[in-house]
Amino acid sequence: MDTKLKKSNSGRAAYGFLFFIEVIIITCVGIAGSMFAALQDMRWMKDVHDGYYYGQITDAARHDWLLNFTGIGMIVGAVIAIGLLILLAVMSGRYAKDEEGRIHLTWFDCIWSEIQAAGAVGLGLLVCLCMQQFYYMWLSGDFLGVWELNENISGSIPANVEGTFLVAAMVVLTAVMLLCLMSLIKKFKAHMLWQKSLLGGSILAIYKAVKSSDRTLLKIMIILIAGAFLSATWIGLPFVLVLILIFVPSLVKKFRNIKQGVEEVKNGNLSYKIETDYGEKGIKGELDRLADNINQISRASNIAVQNELKNQRMKTELISNVSHDLKTPLTSMISYVDLMKKEGLDSPNAPEYLDIIDQKTQRLKVLTENLFEAAKASSGAIPVNMEAIDITSLLTQSLAEMEERLSAKSLDVQVKNLCEGTRVVADGQLMWRVIENLLGNVSKYALEGSRVYIDVREISVKGRDDVVLEIKNISRDQLNISADELMERFKRGDESRNTEGSGLGLAIAKDLVKLMNGIFEITVDGDLFKATVMLEKTEENQQKKTE
Repeated sequence: MDTKLKKSNSGRAAYGFLFFIEVIIITCVGIAGSMFAALQDMRWMKDVHDGYYYGQITDAARHDWLLNFTGIGMIVGAVIAIGLLILLAVMSGRYAKDEEGRIHLTWFDCIWSEIQAAGAVGLGLLVCLCMQQFYYMWLSGDFLGVWELNENISGSIPANVEGTFLVAAMVVLTAVMLLCLMSLIKKFKAHMLWQKSLLGGSILAIYKAVKSSDRTLLKIMIILIAGAFLSATWIGLPFVLVLILIFVPSLVKKFRNIKQGVEEVKNGNLSYKIETDYGEKGIKGELDRLADNINQISRASNIAVQNELKNQRMKTELISNVSHDLKTPLTSMISYVDLMKKEGLDSPNAPEYLDIIDQKTQRLKVLTENLFEAAKASSGAIPVNMEAIDITSLLTQSLAEMEERLSAKSLDVQVKNLCEGTRVVADGQLMWRVIENLLGNVSKYALEGSRVYIDVREISVKGRDDVVLEIKNISRDQLNISADELMERFKRGDESRNTEGSGLGLAIAKDLVKLMNGIFEITVDGDLFKATVMLEKTEENQQKKTE
């Protein structure tokens, strides 16, 4: 990007330098041309006694040398000027492009093309007048040292002052004339010459208004009536025939494309797209707008079908997973109840059976509660009390309560808090539940004896100051599913489903964070699992930061 910018800047500098050289060369060629014409006329004016300028050549050798020098210099300068003009035309607009590669037009380029063309012609005529005035100066003075008037003719303005003024005027007039010419070339390259003209802009505005109008009947009536009047004359008939040959095949082709697109959509091909022509500067005709609307309907229908298929798949997996997770503890409970019936309550194994039944009962209770909690969080039926809470205190409290479970897996928790005392806008109870779910997920699925990193920092997203809570750990099992699948209900990192988790923790956390107007994301990179929670800072923190 920097190399491209440097290249663009160097190109603009080179263009400006060549532009300046071109102005100087054209000015010098104009002055040399006026001098050559004056020297050429001195040969016959010396014998004319009834003209305004008449005199005699004082140094014939110097006169001939100057005549040859100015003539050759004028030809060489004209060739160089033409070459530089072609080079400037090629370079015009090349180093003034936007990120999409389109030529950028300045305020000067937006001046109507007719005004710029007329200005270039008018300025060229003024340059010629300056050259004519130089011509008179060469004939009325002794600047060249080869001509002497028989009568002293002098103006009210000193010759050196007049010459300086004429040089400055030629430089300015030539520069502005070249600016107008290069601007016209630049607009031609950008395909904006016609649009940026007064006539073209007016016609394009009328064309755009007519084409974008939805009054189909009115447009057809106007076109038919105008065509009837024009075709009634020998002059208008060829014009009408040409318009028919140009526009009718294009309209019929668009109608056939729309007809084919409708057939494809009707047959179930919802991914089919009808080609549309945006025309000049994105102007859509009625058939193009109709085709675009059909494309949007197809796209929306395709998205709806895909979402429905996804929902059906999720419902099937949900029923299967719920049945599996609820059936497992129920099957164990039924089996041990049957054993107790057979062996009786006096059996020495009865206490062990009761403990197992109690564990499975608690397991079934947790699954049921999590299922209801997930349903409530997803539907938004949970009451939310938004207030300013200290994220640091809440995290410290949650770590203290989860310390025993984390220590049981020999997990080394590393906390990096860059937001001491920072308060966020959230519900304390729901946020505590989110942190508990994330830490519980770590205690269940993190690799034993590994480190767990918890980072708290501030970021600014789209003008909003947020606090980010990140929890990173190494997974014990291979994560062979995507992050999106992990956040689905009853999804776990281990497909064998032998762990104590219910697969609802991440889904619940995501829905709870969404209820608090936050953002919840998870990232999977190999065996690295990262959960991110973003919540908005309170206005009090933002005011302190501003102060």
